[in-house]
Amino acid sequence: MRSWTNFANAGRWWALLVRARRQAEKQRHCRLVLTAQRVRHEAPWLAAGSVAAGLMLANYSAPSRCESQNPRLYPKDLEQFLKPSELNPTPVTLPPPFPGLARQQWSQRHVAPILGLPMRGKSHTARELKRYIEFFHGSRAEIFNVMEYQGRGGDEKFFEDLNRFFDTSNSSCDPYDFDQTGSSQGTGGFAIILSSDTVASTQSMWSAHTKWHRRWMAQKLESELKAEVCFIQISVDDPKGDKYLADLAAFRGMDLKESQELINHYQDHYVPIQMDGSEDGTPFIHMMNYTKKMVVNKMMRSFVGSSVCHFLSNLHPFEHKIFLARHGESEFNVEMRIGGDSGLSPRGEEFARRAAEFAKYVVCGEANDLVCVTVTEKDVVSLHEHLVQLCGCLVTCDDWKGFGDSSGAEVNRYMRLKRLQVGWGTDFEDAPKNMDDLRRRLNGAKVATLVLVDGDTSSAGQVPGRLWTSSLRRTIDTAKFIEHPVLTGPDGKPYFQMRGQQFRNMDEVYAGEYDGLTEEDIKQKAPNVIEDRKRDKLGFRYPRGESYYDVIARLESVMSHLERIQQPILIISHQAVLRMMYGWLMHINREAAIETQVPQHMIVKITFDGLGGPPVERRYPLGPMEMADDGQANF
Repeated sequence: MRSWTNFANAGRWWALLVRARRQAEKQRHCRLVLTAQRVRHEAPWLAAGSVAAGLMLANYSAPSRCESQNPRLYPKDLEQFLKPSELNPTPVTLPPPFPGLARQQWSQRHVAPILGLPMRGKSHTARELKRYIEFFHGSRAEIFNVMEYQGRGGDEKFFEDLNRFFDTSNSSCDPYDFDQTGSSQGTGGFAIILSSDTVASTQSMWSAHTKWHRRWMAQKLESELKAEVCFIQISVDDPKGDKYLADLAAFRGMDLKESQELINHYQDHYVPIQMDGSEDGTPFIHMMNYTKKMVVNKMMRSFVGSSVCHFLSNLHPFEHKIFLARHGESEFNVEMRIGGDSGLSPRGEEFARRAAEFAKYVVCGEANDLVCVTVTEKDVVSLHEHLVQLCGCLVTCDDWKGFGDSSGAEVNRYMRLKRLQVGWGTDFEDAPKNMDDLRRRLNGAKVATLVLVDGDTSSAGQVPGRLWTSSLRRTIDTAKFIEHPVLTGPDGKPYFQMRGQQFRNMDEVYAGEYDGLTEEDIKQKAPNVIEDRKRDKLGFRYPRGESYYDVIARLESVMSHLERIQQPILIISHQAVLRMMYGWLMHINREAAIETQVPQHMIVKITFDGLGGPPVERRYPLGPMEMADDGQANF
């Protein structure tokens, strides 16, 4: 049996390990980081291995394990109340847990080795799990790549770095020295063990590719590090997984033959987790065909285990197309009031109509771009200089710089005129196909809006898409013009196009006592509140209201659900909520995300997949008119 091939050589492995330990005790120096040249010198089996080994090492971003920051356990704004004062000489130095910050459960040590055949999305799973733990739980997480520890003493160095990662104790004896302690306690964290080259990593004791290795790893981590261990196995036998394998091979510069040879080579060494009960003593998660099926063993007994299971059950490496839009200008935006549940202003209504056209051609179609250009009666006179009849429709014959109001968007040559709005507050209609009919339709109009589209429009409205809004009126009204035809789904069942789902978890940050007030009203009520919020924008909580940490906590389930979605999706929400969504999707940390801007009357498209590249952003200004200050810059 292949599973006991390595077990038969256990004595040889153990002798090598003991020798390496003794060598490490004599030579305590900085950890070994192999360059490509040294890998070839000390590990010739790697140089003789697959082409993918070098590619993976080159593409993989090695984690920095300098002095890791301890997790924050409470908002920075509270530090002033945790120091002794005349009124309170012995204050509480560590307040109860806050949502969105590292809780007591994350103070334990957790280690999650990821295993499976090559080209199955293990690196993607490791990256996303690390981000999830850091972003939504505020805890420490790190990826330890086995390939960084090849060569003499590598296994010992690996264990030393794991131990160093968990050992975050501080020698300071001053409980009020917040800058030094990092506002945290404990020695916990979440370590993810990954092999960026599965074949070459079989030489390491820290590769989880056999039953014997997994038993050794679990015993050592539990007995010497006092860590809770969970193995994560990914297996794929679905046709869609074959497509991902082909895409990943192309992304890494390999052909299908090379990738299959790599898989076949690794299969000679690999023993998956046994489902016969012989490995039930160790917690594990077995992800089969990504989101289709999951087997969980001893993981649902803890908060951390159940949280990780919930997130991974939604994770897949296929392409995501996500469109973020802030609601159209509201009546409270015009009055520069925060919060509330007001309806849309006239400009906000116009954006809602334009967003419906965008949803039809771009979100639920194959078009690349859509621009709405508002023209006046004076512009109509020279419209024939910018449009020409071609292939049965009107097409732009130049770049419309300085012509009409495109709200900051660019009109390029050969964009097709597809829709037309005559006047304000009217519905869009199909555009005429020649200049004479267009002139007659615009005759006497004071203002009109042209919808120009670039790309394929034949499938407009036919690509299955999804629509999410908050439960507040201004987001629901922004989506009210979107069409909802009934399509036939891939399974032959009716698919209700863009059927809106409303999430209270996506409502704007609640301002509590300040809900519905202007900045001047708030300053009169609490003169220092604006400066207090600037000091700790992430942790500041409105009186009887919410902070950004509260928003992050309630967004966790929504974003986990979003990971599962494979259709294009349009999300209409609010400034504070979209900042956090944007930060998560664009791989921006929470501190930086609160400073990002998602302007009104603009749609942000974010695309990403599990191949390893960064997320890609594109912005579509739709208008009408570029929005100026809405009174929420400080909120």
